[in-house]
Amino acid sequence: MSLHPALRFSDPRAFAERSIRAHGIALSGGATSDLDSRVLQAWRRSGAAGISPDQELPARVLTRDQVTDARQRTPLRHIAADVVASVSDTSAAGRHLVVLTDSRGCLLWRAGSPHVLRRADSIAFAEGADWSEQGIGTNGISLALETGTLTHATAGEHYVRAHHGWTCTASPVRDARGRILGVLDVSHPVRFSSSETAALVRCGARLAETLLANGVGGQSPDDLPPPDPGSRPGPEGSADGDDNPVTEIRLLGWRPSVVRADGSTVDLTPRRAELLALLASREAWSARSLSEALYGDRDATATVRGEVRRLRQLTGLSIDSQPYALASHERGCVDFLSVEHPDDLLPLSEIPAIIDLRYGI
Repeated sequence: MSLHPALRFSDPRAFAERSIRAHGIALSGGATSDLDSRVLQAWRRSGAAGISPDQELPARVLTRDQVTDARQRTPLRHIAADVVASVSDTSAAGRHLVVLTDSRGCLLWRAGSPHVLRRADSIAFAEGADWSEQGIGTNGISLALETGTLTHATAGEHYVRAHHGWTCTASPVRDARGRILGVLDVSHPVRFSSSETAALVRCGARLAETLLANGVGGQSPDDLPPPDPGSRPGPEGSADGDDNPVTEIRLLGWRPSVVRADGSTVDLTPRRAELLALLASREAWSARSLSEALYGDRDATATVRGEVRRLRQLTGLSIDSQPYALASHERGCVDFLSVEHPDDLLPLSEIPAIIDLRYGI
């Protein structure tokens, strides 16, 4: 049986010991079921990219001038300071490090206490360092870029041994079209592992995306270029309604999406998938109840309205307002409503309302 994810927070020392032992077995050619298969696959890719588990420095580190240039080129440049400040703890007692990368996993901003910054320097977890999978092997940032969802990398789940003393929680930051602009990561020594870190990262990513959606990032949603044609149509491509109806809404498994009659699909960000799952779970929602279920905050109605609007634009789904309701014929296309035990419903989601749906509570 694989290493249970709950152990990551309930007993971080045990999780670290078992994951590090599994790391040694797997990298010496043995077989282990203690780790998630996606982590093992990521390790294989890391090795194929030429990364050594004994590597100390990333394959690429930008100069100071290159960091400045990279910051100027990312749409995150105008919101980075606010987002990092909202999540960081720079006091002398601060235990965690906050970093924000660009879309390629290059670390461009960071903040933390002097002690945590010094410790991060020892593993080149610093501005300009390439923390993509090709740069330094499997880690929280690389997994977030690969999966497109909030992820954890604790102790032995890191490919490079020098990182085994750390636990990392990372989430992609997306623009209004769903494209990943960067990754927000919170890291700290393993002994400080806490399930609260996920909530901290999720709130930071939500703040970043809200600021971007409101045009704070210097580029409003209306200024963005149209999406590429093909499998991920944007508002223009999904407005064909009756001529190309939704035939499947896939919320079971790792890649939530909406599928139309012509076979085209719209991939969903984790947050929009959670919103759609909640809308499908009952006939109608008030704005306040949906805010509480999705964000744990009954007053987040403005955020909910914005997310519902973007979900409509992205997918073309028929979602009524006041109250919010998914059309009955589209609810009939939702996969998890047709199974008795939807254990695979959005498996990376940690919001209580989704967990309740997953286990039929």
